[in-house]
Amino acid sequence: MSKSKHIILEKLKSKIHHSELEKEISLATLNGWTKKDMTQILSDKLKLSKAEVFVMPNKELASWLNEELPKRKVKNILSGTSLAKEISQKLSSTIELVEYDNSYESFSKQLFNEIEASITRTVGAIADSGSIVLKPSADEPRLMSLVPNTHIALVEQSSIFENFGQIMSDQSWSLNMPSNALLISGPSKTADIEQVLAYGVHGPKELIVLILTP
Repeated sequence: MSKSKHIILEKLKSKIHHSELEKEISLATLNGWTKKDMTQILSDKLKLSKAEVFVMPNKELASWLNEELPKRKVKNILSGTSLAKEISQKLSSTIELVEYDNSYESFSKQLFNEIEASITRTVGAIADSGSIVLKPSADEPRLMSLVPNTHIALVEQSSIFENFGQIMSDQSWSLNMPSNALLISGPSKTADIEQVLAYGVHGPKELIVLILTP
């Protein structure tokens, strides 16, 4: 690393860890919303962006998958290894659970041509903007939320906040800044020259957000 780059990074780090700035971020709660309020606001805003939202107890996740996936004619679902360990024994035998445990080079053909849906965790959600927040990792690569036609995202109700600053403060991002973070508010969309929106052209046609309560 060059000396000048090192100096710039050290200056940025000193600002990030400044106690007054961290306090300012952590106190950015101005609306006084409860978790119940934020759940409803998040749900309403996601639905406005053409996402589907379901609120359910954590223990009912597998039951929901077993009931809903066949209705949507989804025969397989892609999952990271850690999540697969939690749900594999509870899924119906009619649903194939595919683990993303191979390199992209060896898995890309199956990913783009055969995988119908994916399921990923999130690190939180932002009620104010109606967004879910993902931190892609080796276990759940970014492509899992970008390629399959249906993306199912799991949001713990306890991790819903009013704004993005609260998530960063609560999870101490200043100490472990992610190399990549995704904020998603609905299925993929694009617009033509006349600003007519089209959904699902360059990514998932469906975003399903499952808000899991204790």
